[in-house]
Amino acid sequence: MRARSVMISVTASAALLAAGVYSATAAVAAGGPSAGPNVRVTVDQGSSYVSADHLAGGSYTDGVLSRCGFDRRMQNEPTLAIDPHDTSVWTAGSNDYCTVPTAGDAWAGFYRSTNGGLHWTDSLLPAYNGDTSPQGTSSPLAAMVAGGALAAGDPMMSWDGQGDLFYMGNNFNRGVENGVSGRFRDNTGDIWVATYGPSNAADHSTDGSKYLRTVILATNTFGLGSFNDKTDLVADPATGNVYAAWSDFHGNGCNEIFFSRSTDHGATFSTPVKISSGICGNQGPSIVIGPSGQVNVAWEGNTGGALSRAPGAVTGAAFAASDDFGKTFGKASLALTYTPFISQQFSGNGARECGDSPFNCPTGQTFPRFDLAGPYLAADNVHGTLVMAFQAAQTSGQGQIEFVFSANGGVTWSKPALLDKSATGHQFYVWLTASAGRVSAIWYDSRNDPAYSPASAPCNIVTGATRATSSCLNVRYAESTDGGVTWGSSIQVTNAPTNPNYEQFGGRLVPFFGDYITVAAQGNTIGAIWTDQRNTVGAPDTSGDNDAADVAGDPETGGTCTSSLTACFDITGGLDQNIYTAAITP
Repeated sequence: MRARSVMISVTASAALLAAGVYSATAAVAAGGPSAGPNVRVTVDQGSSYVSADHLAGGSYTDGVLSRCGFDRRMQNEPTLAIDPHDTSVWTAGSNDYCTVPTAGDAWAGFYRSTNGGLHWTDSLLPAYNGDTSPQGTSSPLAAMVAGGALAAGDPMMSWDGQGDLFYMGNNFNRGVENGVSGRFRDNTGDIWVATYGPSNAADHSTDGSKYLRTVILATNTFGLGSFNDKTDLVADPATGNVYAAWSDFHGNGCNEIFFSRSTDHGATFSTPVKISSGICGNQGPSIVIGPSGQVNVAWEGNTGGALSRAPGAVTGAAFAASDDFGKTFGKASLALTYTPFISQQFSGNGARECGDSPFNCPTGQTFPRFDLAGPYLAADNVHGTLVMAFQAAQTSGQGQIEFVFSANGGVTWSKPALLDKSATGHQFYVWLTASAGRVSAIWYDSRNDPAYSPASAPCNIVTGATRATSSCLNVRYAESTDGGVTWGSSIQVTNAPTNPNYEQFGGRLVPFFGDYITVAAQGNTIGAIWTDQRNTVGAPDTSGDNDAADVAGDPETGGTCTSSLTACFDITGGLDQNIYTAAITP
C-alpha cells in the first residue's frame, strides 16, 4: 500500500480532535516517509455502533450495538485493508470487547472509512449473541453462538479486484477441562470467512459496505482439545481466488497449519489440507501471492516435540510453496532458524504474561504476552523477491526485528540481518506488506524507554513492576524500495507513547495487548493500525503493589467496579483500550 499525504487545516483540527484524530507534528525522516495524524478507529465513547443492515442502507439496531457506542471497553489485534478500486475506502477489524456486557464475550468488530482512515463507522460482524437482524440470523455463526460459542476474533481482511472484502477469523467458546487433563478442553467453534460487497456496483465508495455471507471453513473437534486459531487471509485481485490458512492447536500431537482456498469469490471453500507435515510447534501462518499462480505460506515452527522439546530441536521460519494457485503444496521445511523474542524470558517461571496474583511472577514485572514472533511475509512482485521478518532475541536478551529475503521463490534465503538496529529498546509484533515496488514494515518499539534493560519487559524495571512513568511504547515504520535487500531509516508513527501493561483482563489482574498489528497498502496509499492505551485511565494502588498497571474503577485502586459486565467501567475509563490508525506518506 502507499499513502496519500493527509492535509489538515488549523480550523479543522479541533473538530478532528473531538472525533478521535490526534493532530500532531508528523514524524518525518529527511527525504523519507512521514506519518499522518493518529486517528481513533474504535470510538466507543459518546457514539454508537451500527449494524451490517444499516451499512447497506437498512435500519436494524439493537441493545448490543447501542451499548458498544459508550461502554469504553477493550479492542486489540487489529487488521486493516485498503480497497484497490478506491484507496479512500479502508476497512478494519479487531477483537472487540464492547460486546462483553451485553452478549457475554468479545466479538469481531468491523470498521469502515471512506476518507482514507480519517473518520470511521464502527460495526460488528453479524451473528453476535443478541443479533436478530436478517444478516445475523442467516449466518451459520448464529447456530454456533446458540451452542455456546459466544466469542469471535483473530480478524484478518483482504480485498479482491471487484469491490468485495473478505473478512476472516475464528468463533469459539473459552473451553472447559473435560476431565482428561488440563491440556484437553471442550472447545466449540470454527474458522469463518465473511464477504462484504458493494451496495452499488457503479459506486466504488460503497465497496465492502454490504454484508453478503459467512462461510465456515473448519470446526473445532469437541473433547479432543482441538482449537482453530491464528488466521491469515489473502485475496488475489487478478483471479478472484481467496486463500486462507490457520493454526489447529491440539491437546496432544503437533499443532498443524491448514490451508483452504475459494475459486468462486468466497461462496465456497475447498476441504482444508494440512501443509505443515514434518514440523511441530506450528502457529501464525502468513500468506503471500506471486504473479503466476504462486502461493507462499510461512509460519513459526520447530523440529522437535509436540509438548516438550527434543534435544537439539530448533525453532525457525517454516515455509511451504504452491505454484498452481494453492491447489497443491510442496513439502514444508524450516527455511531458517532463529531464537524468538518472547515474553516468557521476563517472568522467571516460564509464564507468558505477568500481573497481580495469581498471575504474579518471580521477577515482579507486569507485562502482556508477546510470544507470536513471526515470521511475516511480503511478496515484492516488482523486484521478484520474497521478504520475511520476525522478532528475534539477541544474545544480550534484547528483542530486535530481523529480516531475510529470497530472489528465487523461497528456495534459498539471505542471512538474517537487523531491519532497524537500535542500541536500546525492544522491538516486537512486526508486520510486512508490499505494493508498487515498496516493502513496508511496522512494529512496536520501546527505544525511548529511559529505564530500558535487556532483562526487563517494555515499560518495566529490572527490580520488578511497571515504571510509574510507564508509557514507553511506540509504533515505528520503515520501508525498502529494492525488494527488501536494504531498508531506510525508520520513523515514529505514534504521536504519543503507550503503556501495554495495564491490567484489564482476567478480572483486572493481567494485561493483554493482542498478538499483532498491521500495515496495509495499495499503490502509494499506506496505512498502519495498532492497539493503543492512550485513552485508558489508570489509578494508583497505594496500599498494594502500586505497579502503575492498575486501572481506574478497580477495587484495588479504591474503586467500586467489581465486574466488567456492569456499567461502572463505562464511567471510569479503566478498560478503554482502543485501535488507532495513521496514513503513511512514502
